[in-house]
Amino acid sequence: MPRAYAYVRWSTAEQGEEGRDSHDRQTTPLQAFTATTGIPVVETIIDKGVSAFKGANARIGQLKGLLDRIESGEIERGDYIIVESIDRLTRQKLNDSVDLIQSILKKGVRLHTVIDQKTYSHDDPSRDLETLLMVGVIAKRAHEESDTKSKRLKSSWLKKRDAAETTIIRKQCPYGLRYDEEAQAFAIVEDEAQEIRDIFENLKYMGILESIKRVNQYSKRRWTRKHIDELIKNKSPIGVLSLRRRNDEDGTKIFDRYVPGYYPKIIDETEFDAAVSAVKGRFNERKSGRRSPNNYNIFRHCIQCRQHKAGMLFNLQGLGVEKKRYAYLVCSNRAERVCECDNRIRFDLVFGTFLAFVKQLSENRYIDERTDKKRKDFTWFSQDNYKQMDAVNDAFSRFFSVRDTSAPKEEIRAKKAQLMSEKTALEMLDASLAQFDGLIPKTFIKRIADTEARITALEVEIQNLEGSLAIEAETLEVTTYQDILDLYATEQGRLKLNTFFISRGITFEVNSDKESNMVGLQIKIKGDEKFNLYTSQFFTTKDPLTPFGIPDLSHIIK
Repeated sequence: MPRAYAYVRWSTAEQGEEGRDSHDRQTTPLQAFTATTGIPVVETIIDKGVSAFKGANARIGQLKGLLDRIESGEIERGDYIIVESIDRLTRQKLNDSVDLIQSILKKGVRLHTVIDQKTYSHDDPSRDLETLLMVGVIAKRAHEESDTKSKRLKSSWLKKRDAAETTIIRKQCPYGLRYDEEAQAFAIVEDEAQEIRDIFENLKYMGILESIKRVNQYSKRRWTRKHIDELIKNKSPIGVLSLRRRNDEDGTKIFDRYVPGYYPKIIDETEFDAAVSAVKGRFNERKSGRRSPNNYNIFRHCIQCRQHKAGMLFNLQGLGVEKKRYAYLVCSNRAERVCECDNRIRFDLVFGTFLAFVKQLSENRYIDERTDKKRKDFTWFSQDNYKQMDAVNDAFSRFFSVRDTSAPKEEIRAKKAQLMSEKTALEMLDASLAQFDGLIPKTFIKRIADTEARITALEVEIQNLEGSLAIEAETLEVTTYQDILDLYATEQGRLKLNTFFISRGITFEVNSDKESNMVGLQIKIKGDEKFNLYTSQFFTTKDPLTPFGIPDLSHIIK
């Protein structure tokens, strides 16, 4: 006995909801078919929200699976494919529509349309012409209807898209904003906007999950990674509207363009680009190792054992009756049993050595203000002393001063000029496209696609460069070791210190002599061969940071 397979399709998800016309209209007549013919409908194949205008249902939809089963013989000669009408199967151009239907009929499978109770098959060769004419007329009409509808929708969309440049096209708005009916304008919801500001500030120094975790402690909404991805992709925090349009090929929604200045800005572009760049940079770093609790380790990813050139691991231990927590930096070779390295140093001592280094820089930075002549007449210091002081002063200026950003700025300017040129070329291509009447050459379409791809790539490159520049241009307001202590007292300050070291390419190599309680620190700056300073400091085992006004770091590291 033959079997029947029903194929149901609608173009948008809304049309297929239970109780909507498209769903009920196509599924209700199936029982009548079985009652009339006695042939059971063994399966109903549904393409939800898939267009047949460009043949997407036959390429990527459920119809493709149905056609494959016909081709393989799983759906056998004499079986039926039931559709509401021909346009459920295809709304393509005439030749493409006829080819699709013929591919079904040539396998001996019958096609039944319930709207007019007609059955198409190759059973009766004398009716081939009638079948071909009927299918052709219906397919031609269906394609013209879809083509007209597509042009109307596209025209409406283009008008709406252009209107977004100067007017509000919809009142819906993202989190952090609301539509003010009285003012007929968008307004910032301050408490929600502050959550977004906090997230982007955190993203400059820590990962997405950690940023979410912190903001969720007080936020109105439950933030997820998906929310962060949407903020970055849609750019709404910097006042941008992201417009999407329907893809003619498969009906899915794809990105069309950004409309700047549509919403009020919650954060400025510099903060946005810096956070996005930091996120991408961490993703590309592929550095292993967990962050220390509360980010106590300001030397994370920038300190190593001087002897083995291996990274230093941060460990916390509770010692003594009071169970104070002390931190240690341990050579990773020792931790991983690679060798018998004994480089295990209290973090307080390394931190104190760094404070001594900053103290040395800050106390000598202004001495070179005297002229050479006055130096010769000045008897308190020798000329060698002055040279050493000059070297220290120069080191201070290169360590804490604003980084030279002229090269990346010039690169950004060059890429922006290139971007402007590509956008001008695209506008000319769009203007030429409007002049075509009929089939558009594939080479012309490819030129437009290639130009759009170059524009997108340049925009991404510029955003990354500007974000990196924003982070690198950040300076620490440091003039004395007390400024370092103040920064270390807060987690945000510790994150800023660590980010400053990494972004500037500052590295530390540490060694210790346990018998003399001496700690040495070699400090370098990547790409600056002239900067290579070594400093050492002797400490008492108890209260090692007394010279800097505190006994140790146990009041912070808890």
